[in-house]
Amino acid sequence: MSRRGYILVCLGIGICVAGIIGYSIWNKPFRDPLQGDAVKVTATRLFTDFSTDEQSAQKKYVPEKPGDKKLEITGEIKDAGKNEGGETFYNLKTNDEMFGVKCVMEKGNEITDAIPGKVITVRGFCDGYNLDVIVNRCKPVQT
Repeated sequence: MSRRGYILVCLGIGICVAGIIGYSIWNKPFRDPLQGDAVKVTATRLFTDFSTDEQSAQKKYVPEKPGDKKLEITGEIKDAGKNEGGETFYNLKTNDEMFGVKCVMEKGNEITDAIPGKVITVRGFCDGYNLDVIVNRCKPVQT
């Protein structure tokens, strides 16, 4: 086999392996936030930790790998709405009048009787701090 043919065969094999790896990562199932242990925290504590020492809070609450650290957050609903993707979110009250904890619910897992003032507990995955603390893929915890 010529050198050019050998290079083409190796390149083809490399592309196939990369395709298989990409396909398996793309189709990897999400971890369910309700399964297993979670870091339990109030919305006020979570927001205070991020607003006073963001780096320390990142290590404590944000997963290094997708889905490996879950939060269980309890707080009072300040308001609710829908984002651009049509997902329902609940802003939870904190000690800050302007900002708080934004819990974005997984589609189909909205809380039916969610009204401002109601205390809820949800589990999800923290994405970090950007004026609000963002927690995605939330599901309500049945108490």
